[in-house]
Amino acid sequence: MKKVLSVGAAIAVSGTLAYSAEAASHTVDKGDTLSQIAHENNTTVDAIKAENNLSSNLILPGQVLEVSNEENTEAPAEDGIYKIKSGDTLFEIAQQFDVTVSDLKAWNNLSSDLIFAGKTLAVSGNSVEQAPVVEAPQVEETQEVQQTEQVNQAPAQPSEEVQEQRAAEQAAQEQRAAEQAAQEQRAAEQAAQEQRAAEQAAAEQRAAEQAAQEREQRNQAQAQNQSTSTSSNASGQNWGALAQCESSGNASVVSSNGLYHGLYQFDVQTWRSVGGSGLPSQASAAEQTKRAQILFDQRGAQPWPVCGSRL
Repeated sequence: MKKVLSVGAAIAVSGTLAYSAEAASHTVDKGDTLSQIAHENNTTVDAIKAENNLSSNLILPGQVLEVSNEENTEAPAEDGIYKIKSGDTLFEIAQQFDVTVSDLKAWNNLSSDLIFAGKTLAVSGNSVEQAPVVEAPQVEETQEVQQTEQVNQAPAQPSEEVQEQRAAEQAAQEQRAAEQAAQEQRAAEQAAQEQRAAEQAAAEQRAAEQAAQEREQRNQAQAQNQSTSTSSNASGQNWGALAQCESSGNASVVSSNGLYHGLYQFDVQTWRSVGGSGLPSQASAAEQTKRAQILFDQRGAQPWPVCGSRL
């Protein structure tokens, strides 16, 4: 408990307590009550409230109260009856009159240690019949305790420095979140760009392969035509003209009914009769022309009744 007090000496003479009246200040600590402060400074709750312009018993930790000690002189107990003053406790009264707290409670029919200023208390067994019961409804004290508990339970407001620190931490957290979101967006854009580039490269690769395949096919067709022309010139027959008539010069063509193959539209039986193997449409143009010359030597132009005249 924090307090700065200037008090006079307390002198007890024949059961009489005397206090010097001097001004003092008290800094309210957690758990303090006006009745406790009044008791410690030999004054009353009403005096403290009046001196500090308080409208209620509510006080807050850290609050500074002006406290004036009242010069009180209590007469010794008369006929074993003592008048309770503000701040008294059963323990202090028992010590003052050299009795026990249990004696005081038994003589005054007390069920608790709670006593009230202004009431009288029997302080000897001989005066029990003269002392009234001092218990009373716990109104002011209960209200004061409840108010103090409410004050103690009230959440402390963060200081301005703490608020600024929290605001800075929140701003930093928001900044980190924004930077992370921007980084993720850049990564997603880069991944999408790389995917588009890969797809474009694959498409270009496929186009290049298709172009190469088409060139190869054209080269093969030209080679077949050249082979057919060479064979025609060597044998004296115009095999190129016959192939053009029969298959439009396509060595791998197959008729719609699947019976005739290649440049000269061999059927499989005729093809094998002149030494061919497999299917005519799978053989090279030179091989097909060679087998056609053998067939012509055997049967003349008869195997090609329509286009044979072109030979």
